[in-house]
Amino acid sequence: MKIAISKATLDDEQDLAAIINHSSQATIFHTREWNKMITKEFGIPSRRSGISASLQHHTLIARNSLAIPIGMYTFFVISAPPKRDFRFATTGSFNRIVSPFRDTDSIYGGPIVVDGETEEVIRLLITGAEKYISQRVEYYQILPPPRYPIKVFKQVHYRCRNLLTSIIDLRGTEEDLWHKIDSKRRNLIRKAIANKIKVICPVSDFIEAYYPMLLEVFDRAGKKPFPKSYYQCVLETPLGWVKPLLALHNNIPIAGAIFLCFKDTVYYWSGASLKDYRHLAPNDLIQWEIIKWANQNNYKYYDLLIVEPERLPQIAHFKLGFGGELVPIYEAKRYTTLGQAMRGINFIKSKIQNPKEVRPQSK
Repeated sequence: MKIAISKATLDDEQDLAAIINHSSQATIFHTREWNKMITKEFGIPSRRSGISASLQHHTLIARNSLAIPIGMYTFFVISAPPKRDFRFATTGSFNRIVSPFRDTDSIYGGPIVVDGETEEVIRLLITGAEKYISQRVEYYQILPPPRYPIKVFKQVHYRCRNLLTSIIDLRGTEEDLWHKIDSKRRNLIRKAIANKIKVICPVSDFIEAYYPMLLEVFDRAGKKPFPKSYYQCVLETPLGWVKPLLALHNNIPIAGAIFLCFKDTVYYWSGASLKDYRHLAPNDLIQWEIIKWANQNNYKYYDLLIVEPERLPQIAHFKLGFGGELVPIYEAKRYTTLGQAMRGINFIKSKIQNPKEVRPQSK
């Protein structure tokens, strides 16, 4: 069967929506609405310096011989200026082709196809994107959702790095879900209830209460959160995709979280709390409340997103305490010839600038 790959236009909006609706691979991060928001918020360099010199997203669409849409691939072109001392590039900039743009906390990306279509469509979308953006490309990087046909990346010479997420199967009774949670978390949830922590879904002013918590959390890590405007944009995404929750103690907001709801899955996108109140276990109660809510509203899965036991053991321990299954996900990446050369030069430079120290012998 002949498959045609072309760039999507505004006239293809309905076709793209149909692919999303008929693909079990689709996540909220694949939608046109989400990616338009990313471009709108971060496309101008002055919005957040340091992310990129410029940013734009493109969508390719695959059609079969009957011109029926069967697949799509949205990717971002991130243009970063060459390093001042990179002598082989005096003009222009290097492109990094990524799907999703993870620096915006978009988690999943990559090509998606309608259910029943072959992996060949995925392969053609990947190679189509490489042909579409081929000038001054450093690398191509894709992080597809869980249970994705990874072998297709090996066919197009991508290397895959293993990552993990935790997914809770929400199908069952509330009692079933309660007993999936480990005993420590159940005790902390009871503690929060005993301390009269109240969890609400605010209808207004959520960001005003939540953003100071983010500032405190990021400040402890020596970092800065996204601009407040970005979180506001996320809250205003259409179709009721966002579920914010606040935990209150004596009517004072002490913890909060933002959950994304799409198709049959809820995603734990952002969470923060005030340090002085963490002993009251508000975060644990928020998690239990979203699990109950998702179950009552017929969602099938709760994806707590990236789990990194080695790099972030405390966060991983927290996420794994609610009865989820560790599910592998894979980051696929392919360096171009230019990218390989840059890596080699940067490696040599790092060796020159940071010669290996001689370790003292142990006594």
